[in-house]
Amino acid sequence: MKVYWSSVEYEYLYDDKKLKGGFVYAFVKSKDAISAYEQMKKEFAKEDLNPISWEFVSPYDINTEWDSEEENLHYKKLYELAKKSNKCIFDTFYAY
Repeated sequence: MKVYWSSVEYEYLYDDKKLKGGFVYAFVKSKDAISAYEQMKKEFAKEDLNPISWEFVSPYDINTEWDSEEENLHYKKLYELAKKSNKCIFDTFYAY
């Protein structure tokens, strides 16, 4: 099993109006990209969020270099949490 990740744009309902919500990185342990996508999709539904755009769904490379050491540690922590869990691990939700 690998940890897959994705950048997902989502929308949500607020006072019964569809609004563009923003985007979030999601991490999940899965056997392949298709299963990871399905797991993530279910987790978004549980949060009452509607994914509208998936930038990618691919294995996370633990050696990915981010802009700062703080970011490197942050995303490594999300990776480690996903590796130990059967749930989707979300990063910070960014709103538009």
